[in-house]
Parts: sequence; C-alpha cells; structure tokens
Amino acid sequence: MPFMMFQGRAQEAIDLYLATFPDAQLLEIMHHPEGTEIFDPEAANGGGTGPGSANQSPAGAPDDTAAMEAVVDWDKTLVATAQLQVGGQILMIQDSLVKHAFDFTPSMSMAVVVDTEEEFHRITDSLVNQGEYLMEPGDYDFAQNFAWVQDRFGMTWQINHPRGAPNPLDSDSAANVAQSKAPEWS
Repeated sequence: MPFMMFQGRAQEAIDLYLATFPDAQLLEIMHHPEGTEIFDPEAANGGGTGPGSANQSPAGAPDDTAAMEAVVDWDKTLVATAQLQVGGQILMIQDSLVKHAFDFTPSMSMAVVVDTEEEFHRITDSLVNQGEYLMEPGDYDFAQNFAWVQDRFGMTWQINHPRGAPNPLDSDSAANVAQSKAPEWS
C-alpha cells in the first residue's frame, strides 16, 4: 500500500486529492491534538544532528500516538494517520512529527488511468496548479494523452489516457499489443 509522508501539509494534500479525483474517498483520518508541532532536530541541536536527537519528542507531542483523538480545527492540526482511496487504491497519508531532509522524489509516482480527454485535462490541470510538469501533456506513442505532474507537495503523478481499451476478441488490436509488450527503447 503506498504511504505518503508529508511535513505539515497532509490535510492540504488530502483536500486537493478529494477535489481532484471524482472517485476519491476519505476512509479514515485521525489528527494530532491541536498545537502539536513538527520537531526540527537541526534547530534543536543548533544546526547539527547529534546523538540521541532522533529519539527526542516534539515539544508538546504526547508519547502515545494511539491515544490521540481527532480535533475539530483540522486546518490547524497535523494528520496522525489517514486512508484515502483513489481509483480503488488505498493511500496511507500522514504528517511526520520530525522534520526530515528528504521529501518526495519523482522516482516513485502514482499512475492514474482515465477514460476521457475531459477527465485527463481536469485532473492534470488540478494537480499541476502550483506544481510543474515533468512531462508535458501530449499525444505519445503509448497514450493519446499523457502527462507526468509534480504537484505542489512534491508528489508525482503519471496521468494516462490510453489510446484504446484492449479488445479480447481481436488479438491483433493495437491496444492489446501495446499493453502486452514491453516498450521499445531507442
């Protein structure tokens, strides 16, 4: 199951994904208590990460995360855990309570297959807002519409509107051949 760890923007990402994908469902969510902050080991150690800093708790954060309850003011709280379903795939989402030097990387992305050109453009336009294209939308050999988008949180999405659905009755169908064959690299 894909796991997406944010650094203070998980609720904002959940809201975007719920608005972007027509079938998205928030299955569950639990927030840290209001006032919980993200711990920055570098700032706490005067810019360094000395021994023991990884075991320190964020100021004001309870040690027992299982005892945390959802709070009313979601905009001011961090996501302890959430499950978001998009296209039948469940995504685990949370805010890390410790600041990390790493974030999302394009080497891992979510693949989304759409049925219509309208759906392709609506999803692509929503995800690229305040983000960027890693591959511009276009007609490629493998899809009538394809785009690789990095959203404003750094998460990458490959949106694919295939040329056609496979036809099991026609073994020579271009859609069947394209899906059953590895790409030819030049």
